[in-house]
Amino acid sequence: MLVNRAYKFRMYPSVKQEDLINKTIGCSRLVYNIMLSKKKDNYKLTSFDMIKEISKLYNEYPFLKEVDVCSVNNI
Repeated sequence: MLVNRAYKFRMYPSVKQEDLINKTIGCSRLVYNIMLSKKKDNYKLTSFDMIKEISKLYNEYPFLKEVDVCSVNNI
């Protein structure tokens, strides 16, 4: 017999944590939109090419260095 259970959790981040969460979401959204527009312009662009492009974005947008690298690279 399979029993399904659900758990609800509520997070109460501090002001500093909330700021970092918002920055992470904003940077991920920016990188996603940039890569989406590049993919629309050049449909032959592969995922390996996009990874190389993401590393170039760090020079253009220095605020991307403030958030975790994994959240920006895994779009």
